[in-house]
Amino acid sequence: MISLHTISFRYQPTTPWIFKDLSANYQPGSIIGIQGASGSGKTTLLYALCGVIPAMIKGDFTGEVKINNEILTNLTLPQIAPLASLLMQQPDYQLFFPTVEQEIAFGPENLCLAPAEIQARVDSALVRLSIEELRHTTSAHLSFGQKRLVTLAALLALSPQVMLLDEPLGGIHPGLYPLLAKAITQEAQKGKIIFVADHHPALLELADVRLQMEDLR
Repeated sequence: MISLHTISFRYQPTTPWIFKDLSANYQPGSIIGIQGASGSGKTTLLYALCGVIPAMIKGDFTGEVKINNEILTNLTLPQIAPLASLLMQQPDYQLFFPTVEQEIAFGPENLCLAPAEIQARVDSALVRLSIEELRHTTSAHLSFGQKRLVTLAALLALSPQVMLLDEPLGGIHPGLYPLLAKAITQEAQKGKIIFVADHHPALLELADVRLQMEDLR
């Protein structure tokens, strides 16, 4: 479960609140859609839900985010990653390894899983997103859309309890929308909690709950 206890954030004391006194509890299997115009704070809220705010992005932050009774501000970002991880809009910020296979294996390796389990997770992520042919491709040679799929595959392989998806359809061919919707639904069925910040109805219609950013200030 993820619990938000009166969380508020603004970048400066003189700037408007991005969200104010937000409290909610979300159970395993929930899909939460985050809506709002560009610049309304969707990404900022996701940053708060994975500890990037306040660990790396400073500002006026109050309240607590808890996952399974762990207060995120008491943990380091590496400790938070298996609990809550973010798919960013810009995949280049999340690609660090020479090949696709190495990229997807990194998260499970950090969890110190057995080699067979790591390989199984990599294989499963590649198949689920239909990118098996990219396994040995150099990450730098991927198109933008392919990079988005690889970073999502890495998130699936890591398998955090809370998945934070920031406009996951950006740069993705429309023909792949059902594939991504299926992957998200499957993760929820496994008991994951999934936040989706996007404009596209192909994903937002999956949501059990919708948050409108303009209403959270």
